[in-house]
Amino acid sequence: MKEPDTDQLLEVAVSSAHAAGDHAMRNRMRRRETEEVFAHDIKLKLDIESQEKAFKVINDAFPGHAVLGEEGDMRRDTSRPCWIVDPIDGTVNFSHGMPIWCSSVAVEINGEVRAGCVYLPEMDECYTASLDQPSECNGHRIQPSGAASLDEALILTGLTKNVKANSPAFNVFESMSLHARKVRIMGAAAVDICHVASGRADAYVETGIYLWDVAAAGFIARQAGARTEVLKELGEFKMQYLCTNGPLHNDIRKLFIESA
Repeated sequence: MKEPDTDQLLEVAVSSAHAAGDHAMRNRMRRRETEEVFAHDIKLKLDIESQEKAFKVINDAFPGHAVLGEEGDMRRDTSRPCWIVDPIDGTVNFSHGMPIWCSSVAVEINGEVRAGCVYLPEMDECYTASLDQPSECNGHRIQPSGAASLDEALILTGLTKNVKANSPAFNVFESMSLHARKVRIMGAAAVDICHVASGRADAYVETGIYLWDVAAAGFIARQAGARTEVLKELGEFKMQYLCTNGPLHNDIRKLFIESA
């Protein structure tokens, strides 16, 4: 089977991310319709519906490709091109009516991401990149910040849904807070990473995040000139993850390892 070119891949990534995000936007009055409720998270009916919208775009364009989504089958097929989809990243934000959420789509071939899109419907921002096209937001080139000192850094982070007292997440948050200018929890990992890619923040660090949260955004960040690293594989698509502007990477990595 002939591999599609990166322009085709990016076009479908953008279309599928828009299909998911626009469906959620059109139906945001249903944002309280839950499928499951957890201690620190929820799954919405719109999560599932929006993923189906994204999958349809992908399957119509590339019926022979594999799909991996947060909602449903958790098998990763590396024998053929595989699309990695998070239909609503920042579900809790979305369910409360906060605008910081996105739809994220990446495609990898032979384990390498070739194109990705992170679409923020309520912010009207669309981040894109491919192996042959630079990272952009709404068609404009983006690049990370030049911050080189922790005391001037804005660091974004999150808390795993299984957070407990004295967990690594709290330890990392405390350590970063003591050394950085500010630490913020915004509630949508892919958005956070795109903010690092575009220079709005200087780093993103997480003690427990999933492949579908970082696949597209991490690729966009790298193509923009940022640096990403899986600090530890935790199994079942979960990992400890770091994305920085570059100059701050080693300092933040050292803090993370000492505190996690």
